[in-house]
Amino acid sequence: MYLEVKNLTKNYNNSVAVINDLSFSVKKGQIISFVGESGSGKSTFLKCLSGLEKPNSGIVSLNDQVINGENVFITPQKRKIGYVFQDFALFPHLNANDNAVYSYDQNDSNIILKDEVMHMLNLEKHKDKYPHELSGGQQQRVALARALLMQPKLLLMDEPFSGLDRDNNISAQELINDSVSKLKIPAILVTHSLEHLDVINTNEIIKI
Repeated sequence: MYLEVKNLTKNYNNSVAVINDLSFSVKKGQIISFVGESGSGKSTFLKCLSGLEKPNSGIVSLNDQVINGENVFITPQKRKIGYVFQDFALFPHLNANDNAVYSYDQNDSNIILKDEVMHMLNLEKHKDKYPHELSGGQQQRVALARALLMQPKLLLMDEPFSGLDRDNNISAQELINDSVSKLKIPAILVTHSLEHLDVINTNEIIKI
């Protein structure tokens, strides 16, 4: 196992749990999709895995290292997790290229190549544009490029295809399949609908 989650629970101010006793595991090179309606806790779930939210209870292990437990909490910046946010979260002062390669140069050896990623996501002609000059779909593709090019230990994706047209949707999914396989990492995708998942290699679908 590469990612293992045991009894993960998250609630706010002693209210009804947003995530209730969730357990699952993901092997290297696998993609698991979590499907749920708006407000079902999908984004909160990803934030708990990334360290942006602290769960109330449960254990999260990545590559046999506990990153969240009763007496353990590793900060987000030390987890090396690629995260595609639903709202993209691009740096407004950086152009598309600099956003995409933000963590790329920190790698000693690059399994995933920048030029290949930018080409597959159809971003070559937009690389000098700033986020406010990009459409929503273009920003979404830059966010995906950034997450992949950091060569993460775990890939988290929050509605990563919702703003893409069909051609870019297919290319993005093919790139994710290839990258997850090459990097030998687990990946988690959350979505409200399965209709966008045309060619993604989903090993399991879990309702949340």
